[in-house]
Amino acid sequence: MNIESIKRRLLVKYPHFGSIVANSNFIIEPSVRKVDTDGKNIYYNPNFIKSITDEEQIFVFAHQICHIAFNHILRSEGKDKEIWNIATDSVVNALLKQDGLSIVEGEVDIPEAINCDAEEMYNKLLSKKHMQQQSIKQDDNNQNKQCSSESSLNLEQDKMNIEKQGESRDIKNDIHSMWDKAIEKEHQEKQLKPDLKNSIYKHKDKQSLFDKLRKIFSKKKCSRKNDNNTIKKSKQDQENEKNEIIKKLVDLGEKEGFNQNKIERKKQLEELKKTLINQSHGYGNDTNSEIRNITDIGTSKPLIDWRKLLREAAKYDVDWSYQNGEIEDGVVTAYLEEIPKSETEIVLDTSGSIDEILLRNFLRECKNILQTSKIKVGCFDTEFYGFTEIKDASDIDNLQFYGGGGTDFDVAVSAFTKRVENKIIFTDGHAPMPKTSTNAIWIVFGKRKINPSAGKIIYIDDEKLEKLYNYETQAQVMRKTK
Repeated sequence: MNIESIKRRLLVKYPHFGSIVANSNFIIEPSVRKVDTDGKNIYYNPNFIKSITDEEQIFVFAHQICHIAFNHILRSEGKDKEIWNIATDSVVNALLKQDGLSIVEGEVDIPEAINCDAEEMYNKLLSKKHMQQQSIKQDDNNQNKQCSSESSLNLEQDKMNIEKQGESRDIKNDIHSMWDKAIEKEHQEKQLKPDLKNSIYKHKDKQSLFDKLRKIFSKKKCSRKNDNNTIKKSKQDQENEKNEIIKKLVDLGEKEGFNQNKIERKKQLEELKKTLINQSHGYGNDTNSEIRNITDIGTSKPLIDWRKLLREAAKYDVDWSYQNGEIEDGVVTAYLEEIPKSETEIVLDTSGSIDEILLRNFLRECKNILQTSKIKVGCFDTEFYGFTEIKDASDIDNLQFYGGGGTDFDVAVSAFTKRVENKIIFTDGHAPMPKTSTNAIWIVFGKRKINPSAGKIIYIDDEKLEKLYNYETQAQVMRKTK
């Protein structure tokens, strides 16, 4: 369980609620049965979080973020609380499911809620409750005296069943145990505000005198005081920003709030695609030969199943072998020998059309290939700059890259050793195809279609680009929060 990782994933998936996620504390609270909120922070039982999957963890925290974002606690005032709880849970859960999140078993799951905001769903459920109550009342009035005792027993039994169902729901689902206290606290704060104003007014003269005396303090003390005020102001600004966003989201409603999030997320993804595909420099005949250092490479899940793709990939580096083993006292002693890994040569397009984000993702895939094969890595634009043998991931982190000019694929394919088992080219595909025929694997990031005379082509499609985007955004969030 990694709360910071969960928060980063929430920030990536729900950028429209980013201020809510960033300004809400995630607090361990063993007395909470699962996860709950007081409208400002999120409290969770670590044992419960550890008992569910990673995807379910995202779901339960996103669920609480929605309760904060749409101010469900204060909006519950004057309503049937049980119906409001079910209404808000059903709407939020339906929208989270639509976003592809895994709902936790036992949570409120009403399919029709996807077409409603919380208020609309509340009115529907409340109407159903009133109709049921009217039906029971009508049935009760129509009963004759002979059946009244039997009916009474049945109603008592129904009541017991309803109470049991309520207990069952309490065990499985979100019962919002902190909501009543949060509302009470809000009322207390509202009552204190007028008194606070009167207190300030009554002591206005004293405050003025204090302000005069404060000017006598040294510059150093004043500086410290100003620094503290700046910090407080910054926190207040964050709280004000959060409250402003909550107000806007409440006005929008749950359905439109989620719709705006999709639009914002899609916009960010499109911006990344433009960065990856439509770079300012195209292919050409010039070489730049500038040195490029790529930092914060990190690791990521493979975009490609390299073990299946690469030929003759060994499963293990070493194995016990009895060939040429020694015999001593009638016992054959094996010795540890290396089983050769397949060898792979990788050439990276470092021309002007390849930016830092794209090159960083080339390198992450190189780390994934290293798990399966021995590798050598080199880079090219209109010139090939030589191979570097890679022994471990740190060698990739410390690589220097030359390039920044045009793109010449004939240079790339000519760089490969003839007898090497696997040949891979990472590129965006922005250049004419080589005249030389080479049985290489072309990994093309973007929508540029290529047609080499030989080899295999794998396009990093929209779905894989989105994974790349998610990782890249999480990494940026992590760097900002450090």
